[in-house]
Amino acid sequence: MRHKRPTKGQPVPERTAAAVWEMLSHIESRVFLWNVFPLHPHKPGLPFTNRAHNAQERAEGSAILGKLVKLLNPKRIVAIGNDAELAASGFSDTCEIIKVRHPSYGGQTDFSRKITEIYSIKFGGLI
Repeated sequence: MRHKRPTKGQPVPERTAAAVWEMLSHIESRVFLWNVFPLHPHKPGLPFTNRAHNAQERAEGSAILGKLVKLLNPKRIVAIGNDAELAASGFSDTCEIIKVRHPSYGGQTDFSRKITEIYSIKFGGLI
């Protein structure tokens, strides 16, 4: 059964996702992605808006993250942004935590440079 498309108009690119997926396309290691709050928080009744997750949402996301860390047993967690670093900090006794600048609000260059460094990505023979 095919469902009707829930939106109208052209797709709207999401800049953060585009920056992350661009870097992921160059990483050969297995990577598992997780958001501090893995759903899309938005203003009530306005699903195309963004809002910061609240304390309860952050706690729920962190509880799930704890179970995932135990299950996956990662060598390191690459925390993208301050909220991710805060959520990951509880696992510093389990694995290495590396903070990377979030690519939004002018951080894309720093984000790309740090991911390139962490994963030893080579572009045309350059690191």
